[in-house]
Amino acid sequence: MNLTEMLKLFQDKLDADSLRTRKPRKTGITMVLVMDVVNQGPEFIRSYSELVDRVKMLDTLWHNDLSIVEKAVAQYRDMNIDVALGGTQFEVAKAQGKLKEYLHLLHQLGINEIEVENHASGASLEEFKDEIKMAKDAGFTVVGELGKKWAWKDPTRKGRDQVYVDKVTELALGLLEAGADYIYWEGMVVRNLIGTQLENIEGQKQFLEVVKAVNSDKMVFEVWDARNQGNLPIISWLVKELTPNVNLANIYPPDVKWVEWVRHGIIFEMDHPYMRWSQDKSQCEHWWQIESPDYHQDMQRGFALKELSIGKPNE
Repeated sequence: MNLTEMLKLFQDKLDADSLRTRKPRKTGITMVLVMDVVNQGPEFIRSYSELVDRVKMLDTLWHNDLSIVEKAVAQYRDMNIDVALGGTQFEVAKAQGKLKEYLHLLHQLGINEIEVENHASGASLEEFKDEIKMAKDAGFTVVGELGKKWAWKDPTRKGRDQVYVDKVTELALGLLEAGADYIYWEGMVVRNLIGTQLENIEGQKQFLEVVKAVNSDKMVFEVWDARNQGNLPIISWLVKELTPNVNLANIYPPDVKWVEWVRHGIIFEMDHPYMRWSQDKSQCEHWWQIESPDYHQDMQRGFALKELSIGKPNE
């Protein structure tokens, strides 16, 4: 057996033990957020394009040659990757009264997916539904955004760290009823409910109540680095609670392999659960069900020390 064959056997066994789905995926989706289409565009992910299901391109403006965008879309689509331009562009077009022209532009670019969001406009659920229907009628795969980036304008949130489960569920089901193919749950809401160091137990309970009431297969969970706070603990928690085939969004191109390692339980997050499970499979049926470490105790020492020092006089 040569080296390549051995590596393939390792990989296939890990995929099988993780029940990992393959493209075209309905679950286990990885959506990649592209902030630099020139340096981290299609060629950057080509060698592992089978791990990428969707791309959200935010880097569409202020290029010397705007044909770069059209070329990138074509290259992604050739790799069987769905492409959207992100909800920000949708909101800009709406603010400028150009939604119909925007949909036409997307068709011209070869875009096949559209994200409908209303962080800033204050649209009602009925307006949201109308916009989803308009995009569906135009032939796009439609993703509706659930929640807003800031709690002060979000009627589904009690505050920064908690939500009204009934209101979130009503909105999510309304978006699906209107024809949305998937829902993106806003990354700032996801982070705050789970906790940067997995500390928000009440928020996690609310999160899981919503997921149970809606349908996790239709929900794609955005992660957001919250000013360089790191996403791996949150991704690991999502994998543990919702299996390796949880749908994830806003993954940066260099982080795709990190996410896949977490999906297979083979890095330090959750203390290498695949390896621990492999030593004694009687503990649970699947590796992601194995006991996990206490993140508050093991991962927050520096954070906790900073907290303890606040307000104390210098000694």
